[in-house]
Amino acid sequence: MIYLILVFCLSTSSTICKNVRPPFEQPYASMMGCMMQAEFVASNMLRNRMDLQGYRLARWRCTESASRAYL
Repeated sequence: MIYLILVFCLSTSSTICKNVRPPFEQPYASMMGCMMQAEFVASNMLRNRMDLQGYRLARWRCTESASRAYL
């Protein structure tokens, strides 16, 4: 299974960042499926989550390990 990890950084400081795994996310069946959905999921999170106001998507990754998904 493939998991998506998004990294959001403050718009005013690229050194203050949060690693976020989308809530209630089901693992992706393939790396391609994860990569194709990453920016869409990130934009929805930026629009809908109050704790991400003032943040921007800095990077994202897809990983095969559930334990690494929380790093």
